[in-house]
Amino acid sequence: MTIPQIIQGINTQIVNPLILLLLATALVVFIWGLVSYFQNMDNAEMRSQGIRHMIWGVVGLVIMISFTGLIRIITNLIGV
Repeated sequence: MTIPQIIQGINTQIVNPLILLLLATALVVFIWGLVSYFQNMDNAEMRSQGIRHMIWGVVGLVIMISFTGLIRIITNLIGV
């Protein structure tokens, strides 16, 4: 096996599923915050907690999407 084949294998077998798992987790956190926000409209503390979950969910989504782009740029640069 060549180095590009090893990198491609690591990318498809480890990195891509891990990114998908983290993307799904960030989406669940965002949705959890959204539901928490709307269920607790009369409780300011729970609403602010829902907002924090939504913010962290969006931050996680942005980080994972950026990481995906960075991985694609790196693999295109090395010719995998």
